[in-house]
Amino acid sequence: MRKAAQFIGIVSLILSSTISYSQNLSLVKDINTGVINNSFPHYLTVFNSKVYFVASDGVAHKLYASDGTAAGTELIGPTTGNGIVYYLTSYNSKLYFTYDNGVNGLELWASDGTTAGTTMLKDIWTGALSALPRHFTLCNGKLFFQASTATRSEGLWVTDGTVGGTQMLSSVYAAPFNSTDQFLVFNNKIYFQGNAGSGYGMWESDGTTAGTQLVKSGYFGSSSGNYAVCNGKFYFTNGDAVNGNELWVSDGTASGTAVLKDIYPGFQGSEPSNFLCSNSKIYFTANDGNNGNELWISDGTAAGTQLVKDIIAGSNGSSPLNVIEYNSQVFFMASDGSSRQLYKTDGTGSGTQLVKALTGVTTVPYIYEFKDKLYLLASTGVSESVYESDGTVAGTRQIIPAVQSFNFADVNFTGFNDELYLPAFFEAKGLEFCKLSFTLTGISEASLLNDKVRIYPNPSSGLLTLEFSDKISLQKSDYYIYTSDGQRVQSGSMNNNENKKWINVSGLKAGNYLLKVTNSTYTQILKFIIIQ
Repeated sequence: MRKAAQFIGIVSLILSSTISYSQNLSLVKDINTGVINNSFPHYLTVFNSKVYFVASDGVAHKLYASDGTAAGTELIGPTTGNGIVYYLTSYNSKLYFTYDNGVNGLELWASDGTTAGTTMLKDIWTGALSALPRHFTLCNGKLFFQASTATRSEGLWVTDGTVGGTQMLSSVYAAPFNSTDQFLVFNNKIYFQGNAGSGYGMWESDGTTAGTQLVKSGYFGSSSGNYAVCNGKFYFTNGDAVNGNELWVSDGTASGTAVLKDIYPGFQGSEPSNFLCSNSKIYFTANDGNNGNELWISDGTAAGTQLVKDIIAGSNGSSPLNVIEYNSQVFFMASDGSSRQLYKTDGTGSGTQLVKALTGVTTVPYIYEFKDKLYLLASTGVSESVYESDGTVAGTRQIIPAVQSFNFADVNFTGFNDELYLPAFFEAKGLEFCKLSFTLTGISEASLLNDKVRIYPNPSSGLLTLEFSDKISLQKSDYYIYTSDGQRVQSGSMNNNENKKWINVSGLKAGNYLLKVTNSTYTQILKFIIIQ
């Protein structure tokens, strides 16, 4: 009786191919009401169990919050001023942003997620002049940013969330190395281009005045984007009068900061960009003067810094963008001269493969990983749409019905409660706050308690035991755990020991899950429940 009770509620499912899901686009709320009146939702951020974002009601851009329903989507503020909200950064249980209330100029604001708790934190440049706080960067338990005053244009500031703890760290001019809109973070310090009056140099700061100091003299600045921290060093683009903009490396010291490799000899520079650290290697794009702008890889040495593959032969280059790690591989978008193509690579030329060409797509300004897939905002130059990809040819497709979004610099998607929130055109409403919901497909219900395998205890709070009835238990089996709507949350291989195998599920949240067990002779899906 006790053994039978352990299996109450178990449903055995047979997987027809793979667990997949279909998407349904719905409007969460029409904020700027009327026909084709766009509210342009952007800066989507999950905070305090809601999605916060910036949108316009046709009069002003303000901060909104949503629980995923129309009734639960409401204006937070600020209640005064008709300015525009810039940036949106979560720190110490509050959202920080830049706003102009019509009196104090563009200053530093904070919100606890309520209208009453959305206020200006500090008028940094007192009066109507704007301090324009920007380049918000979290590091060492503090929020760093750049701001201006009458005495110091573009100074380095830090806040702990209090008025007294919001202060300029030194009289040094401070700016990011490049165009990433954030300072470089490494070993609990930020690194930036600074000038205290005696010339430019690389500076560092731990968030204190004493800990804000010059590391190495020289100009450290480039128009190329981002950087990578890998194997205890950081890699970035920097230019000098000899090499132009080239690949640099630093361990945070003056002696350890130098050109790693002059990829394009001469003053032209190879303009490294799109940095990514994956599998202890640095991926980036660069132009060596012969192959055009292509994907490169480095192990941190000059000899180990080399071209991955010349996708477009000759000096034109495929101009790779959106370099991202997904499923332990590196994916990127490259051009064939007219359209964008999705590639994946293991870092070798032979291991660099075309996944799929997105015909007519000229740019992909944004990629987001959600539910074990990639979601791409793709633009033809005339309109935008959303694609999804699982890294295969068949699994890379435009979402149908078509989801049209809008290509501007601060557009983004965010996952919340197993749904994907995004700005999208919905019917005649215009570009509004929408979401994609997911429904499992490709699974049919079968019998209860299949005699090949039993799973217990169910519900479970820590360790699942799978008991097999025959010799299939002697084979190595892989497993995949999905939430009830198809999001993969755990996977691995099970140990072999007679007719039992075990899976540690202590890291899963309470809820309903699907377990896919597979080897060379069978595939089975089981339902189980996690309790806390």
